[in-house]
Amino acid sequence: MRIGMSQIHLHIGDNTYELSRERSRWAQEFALKHSVENCARFMSKDISLLALADEVAVMPFIAQKRLVIVEGVPKGKKEDIERLEQIIHPDVILLFSVEAEIGKKAKDTAVIKALRACCSVKECPSLTGPSLQSWASSLLAANSASISAEGWKLLLDITGEDQSLLATELAKMTLYASGREITADDVSLLTACSTEREVWHLFDLLGAGRSDEALTYVHSLLDRGLSVQSLWTTFLWMMSALVTVKAYVADGETNPWNIARAARMHGGSVKALIPLVKRIDERWLQEFIDCLVLFDRGLKTGSYKATLEAPQEMMAMIDRSVLAFSEIP
Repeated sequence: MRIGMSQIHLHIGDNTYELSRERSRWAQEFALKHSVENCARFMSKDISLLALADEVAVMPFIAQKRLVIVEGVPKGKKEDIERLEQIIHPDVILLFSVEAEIGKKAKDTAVIKALRACCSVKECPSLTGPSLQSWASSLLAANSASISAEGWKLLLDITGEDQSLLATELAKMTLYASGREITADDVSLLTACSTEREVWHLFDLLGAGRSDEALTYVHSLLDRGLSVQSLWTTFLWMMSALVTVKAYVADGETNPWNIARAARMHGGSVKALIPLVKRIDERWLQEFIDCLVLFDRGLKTGSYKATLEAPQEMMAMIDRSVLAFSEIP
């Protein structure tokens, strides 16, 4: 006998901000009605589908309902989903919150397909372009605030399209502007510059084959106060991530969320790298990494200058490294 879809729910997508908000909203609203003791949360790595089936078979404790939230998809088979459907207690609500690709590019596993068939499904795609701007405008309007077109563009240039980061920065600037429109000057003054976020945008440009624009962007980072030393160190770290993702793609794994879990990386970061690694020839990558190693060894041994007073040689290495991407076959 199949259960009603109202008992098992699947929230799935690559919008980590929306997934997190929905998990928190469900837990908070449920706790108000049925007490926090009847709300359990699990990470998929800590529980199997078989163990989860036993968990959801438990009736509520002195309450009408019980909520079980699972982040990710536990290990198991599609048959385990069928067992879960049969054994779940009538007063238990189960929510799967899954960070995964959706849409035409999605490669659902057998378990996710089984979940889609039995669950009430809500998809949470990442917001971009006008939809992201509309979300930000609504968020600001709820706090009697607004942002200029120039301010919004600069904010996106600095933080990217990560909604969690944008929400944090917008909240901070709303307090600072205190009722007036948020300007580009406000954004420049208040938005924290994260080296990692900045360099990921650099790789977005390189992945799109826009090496000249990438070089211009690098110099804009330096103009905004990022040191050459910080840029070089982060660039090397990002290149190690590039090599890792390339290895997974070469082995046939192209799902960014699977790679992220296996390599312990951020899913959005892996997603940004995949278009680039697909363009890169392994021989070119080997020669490029060998060159970076020689550059870095020269900096550490004093063959090249890398001081605050004389950063020219390190800057030249960065320029050459960025422009090298225009030579990808």
